Amino acid sequence: MFDETKFQEALALPRLRQPIPEFLPGNRAGGQLRTLTEPELNAMTTEWFADYEKKIAFYAEHGFDIAWTLEWAKKYWWSWLMRDMSLNHELYTEDLRYKDPSTFGRILVGQEEFVTYNFAFFDAIPDWRYDPLPGQVYIDLTPDGELRMCIRYIGTGHFSGALKFYPYDDNAPVLHGNGTFVQCAAIDRYHFNADGLMYEGETVFDLLDATQSAGILPGDDSLVFKTLFSASRIPAMLNRFRSRG
Repeated sequence: MFDETKFQEALALPRLRQPIPEFLPGNRAGGQLRTLTEPELNAMTTEWFADYEKKIAFYAEHGFDIAWTLEWAKKYWWSWLMRDMSLNHELYTEDLRYKDPSTFGRILVGQEEFVTYNFAFFDAIPDWRYDPLPGQVYIDLTPDGELRMCIRYIGTGHFSGALKFYPYDDNAPVLHGNGTFVQCAAIDRYHFNADGLMYEGETVFDLLDATQSAGILPGDDSLVFKTLFSASRIPAMLNRFRSRG
């Protein structure tokens, strides 16, 4: 049985392997973006939920009851932090449809595919945790009563394993981590049916920024990176050659 105690225990449980760097590599903030520590991430998540309760109260004052989304969000956050999928039937429809940059444009269908995709990230980043950014949740209520939500959050952990992309099996494309600390932002979009279950969703993040910051791909000012991009001329040249024929 899920309750507030489980949520608070999960929040207090240390996740990140130490040590972590003071600053993140990459282009963000001119290459001097300070890392958020685990206590700061915990405080940030606590603040997000407190802010969200105020948002729920504001909607209630205007005749819209979205209070059920608070429990949904806590169950959702708890399930991924604890790697516990026992509440999936309370969170998603059986035929949930989901999309992510790692699907290469495909739509994942069903809870099994959705869980497999998420665990690909946990396998690659064992101490991976998600933390919502305070104030960055956006609610849309449609005329027919459907609720849609967008949340911006931060993923944090050490990229020490192999990240599989679609179809997330032994034949999938793989990015191999080198143990680098990663902290990157993403945005999730959720659509809920009348029963309060997510039936459609999407994750969007900057794959280049994440992989460059993790040291998986070289920086955009490097010769290797420029050479990789220059290789895009080859199919363009082939297409022009074929069109002449």
